This record gives sequence, structure tokens and C-alpha cells, in this order.
Amino acid sequence: MEKLTTPNPMSGSRGRRFIILFMDNYETTNNVYMTSEKGVQVSFTTSPRLEVSLKSQVDRNVTFLSSVRIILPREVKLKSFQKEVKSVLIEASEDVSVISHDDSVMSAGSTKNIPLHKLSNKYLVISTEPYQNYYKSQFAVSVIEDKTAVKVTFKMKRNLTLNIEGNTYYNGDVFHLTLDAFETYQIQHTTDLTGTLIESSAPIAAFSGNDCNDLGNGGCDFFFEQLPPTDRVDSTYIVPPNSDVRDTIIRITAVENANIAYMIGTVTHTRYMYKSDSFDTKISSSQICFIESKAPILVTAFGLNSKNSSLGDPSMTIVPGLNQYLDYYKIVVPAGYYRSYMYIMMKNSAKDSFRINNTTISMDDVVFEGNVSAGKVTYNVRLLRVMEGEVTATTVNGERFGLMIAGVAYSEAYGFSGNSVLP
Repeated sequence: MEKLTTPNPMSGSRGRRFIILFMDNYETTNNVYMTSEKGVQVSFTTSPRLEVSLKSQVDRNVTFLSSVRIILPREVKLKSFQKEVKSVLIEASEDVSVISHDDSVMSAGSTKNIPLHKLSNKYLVISTEPYQNYYKSQFAVSVIEDKTAVKVTFKMKRNLTLNIEGNTYYNGDVFHLTLDAFETYQIQHTTDLTGTLIESSAPIAAFSGNDCNDLGNGGCDFFFEQLPPTDRVDSTYIVPPNSDVRDTIIRITAVENANIAYMIGTVTHTRYMYKSDSFDTKISSSQICFIESKAPILVTAFGLNSKNSSLGDPSMTIVPGLNQYLDYYKIVVPAGYYRSYMYIMMKNSAKDSFRINNTTISMDDVVFEGNVSAGKVTYNVRLLRVMEGEVTATTVNGERFGLMIAGVAYSEAYGFSGNSVLP
């Protein structure tokens, strides 16, 4: 019998304490999926200042052996431009992995949550340009310590007026606020806020996306990602294609001034980027993109709607960098989707060492396979059909690999990565 890799419980996005929130969107179900390697006791705690009836619906103790799904009430969703106490503290007796998944009819958004010990005090917002003024780009923060000072330096694609608490803000302006433990604050705008800088006097959790967007085609879907701290992002990435004849918009955002090279197919492009700037490129469902920078960058993939079916709509996923790859993942693939997929990026020389649920993969489950050169190393990229429910992915030789999960249904799609922070 093959000896499988023993997971490192402190690597990647696993941990024992998390602070989560759910941003504004449209009538979705607030799902929290958790996995563990052993029996674990978990507590969900909210602020003592939260309204009593809502607090009684959220606060709970849960015991599970391997995985569990928790549904939180819709009332925990944030409202914009006001201090609220709607964050939820998750504390576990053993290391767990936590996924937030917002789902409704024809709209979904997911994120892999980041544990408290990986949080920091500097983040860059990622969002998209709203296709109608009725819809918004948005970001939100939750703090851990009382009297945490938060500073927001706005970057707006269009220099449109933003009114907050009686004051007017434009591109480049700075907004200050102070929050106590469990307090949240959400900001929305009718233009793209990508590159907006969030800084704080103590570690905080930051989230961003859009309440709904169609990216110019298809239906409208919720975008939702917990942002990795800028000191935990990578500089080298492989972006896989999407399934079901869905193109992918790739957004590259510079943490610092950077020289960037990206290759699609055999064509290499170069670009110099200034701090907090971003640009987009696009790949088809049969192309792979390799991105390399001399400084840290944040890479986000936006899947578009299908060109030949009603499966899938726009989705948002923060892409893992090569140095964020792990040798073991245990996640829950959300239920209720017509097709579910796992994206695997790993060294081509080690691809035969990959296992799903301790077994080799069937070629019948391989939807796409291709190779890309990363310097002198060839990487293999595979798109696999997977079943919903609990899934483990590992290698028999300890080789690290990148993992992303996606699902499509009628006019609906979601995506999240297995890890988005440096180990």
C-alpha cells in the first residue's frame, strides 16, 4: 500500500481561529463548510452587542469527525456605510479548513477563509466595474482587537463621487475609521475599486468583490473573496482555463512597482506596472496563462458564461501562486451543481503521484490537460470532474500542487482556491 503524505496542519489556510463575514448580495444562503483530519469541537461566537434573536441563531457549538455544513441566517449579511457587529468568530479544538459559500437560484460566490494567524494589516481590494449603477463593487473589513484604526486609500476606475457619513470622497482620497472587536464595515461604489488600499493598526480580515455582476455577458452573479494580506501573496502563477467553453478574464494587480511577463500559448508579453495598478487579459477554455513578476502580485480569475450552453455564469477566484502550493488538501465540494470541477497545477514530472481520495484519477474524469513552461520546469495543468461532497487531494511523494474548485449550474457558477496565502 502506498504511503500518503501526512498533512501539515499549520500550512496554507488551515487553522484553529477564523473571523468570517458575509457581504451584501441578493437573497443567498450563507453556507459554511468545514473539514478536519480528526474529531473536532467548534464554536461559533458573535459579539455580545449583536441583536439577541440574531445572536441566538448564530452562536453554537458543533462537533464533527471529518466535515460539516453550517447554514447561517441571512440577517448576518452586511449593510453598507455603517458600523455593525456581524462578524462571526470560529474557534476549533483542532486545525480546520473553512469555506464560505453563498448560494441561491442562479447566483453563487465562494471563498476559502484565512485563519487569524495568517491575517495582517495591509490589503488590496479586487472588484469589477459594475455593469449598471444599480449594482455595486464592494469591500468589507472585520477587526479582531478593540480600537483598531483602519485607513482606506481609494482607487476608482472612474472618478465618481462616493459619499460616506456626510463626507465626499474621490479617487486618491483617504477614509479613516476606528472599529472594535467583532465590528464590521462595508463600502460600496458604482465603479471598480480594484487597487484600493486597506491598512490597519492591528491585523484584520478583509473581503471584496461585487454584489452582482455579469461582466458584459451572461447573467448576474455574486463575487466574493477573502483577500490575502499583501505580505503573503506570490510572484509566479499558473492560471488554468475554465470548463464548459467559458473564457477567463485574468486580472493582475501589482502590490509594488513590478516588471511582469505573462505567456499565453507560445506568446510572451511584458509590462511594467506601478504599485496598486492592475490590468486584464483573457484566455479561452483551451489556453493556459503563466505569469511571472519580479515583485509580489495578486492574480484573480473571472470565469465568463459559456459560449455554447446555459451552464455557468461569471465567477471570481483568487489564483494560488506556485509558492502557495501545498501537498495536501481536504475540502467540501458544494452540493447542488450540475457539474463540479477540480483544477490541478503541478510539475509534469510528478503528475502520476497525484491522488484523489487516496486513488489514482480516471482518464474519463479528465476534461482538459495541457502543459506550460515555468522557466526550466514544465508544469502540467488538468481539469477534472469531481463529485460533490468531501474530497481529499494529495501526492504520494510530497510534491506540492495548486488546487482550485469550481461548479456550474444553469446560469450560475462559483469558484475558490485551495489556498491563497504563502505557507
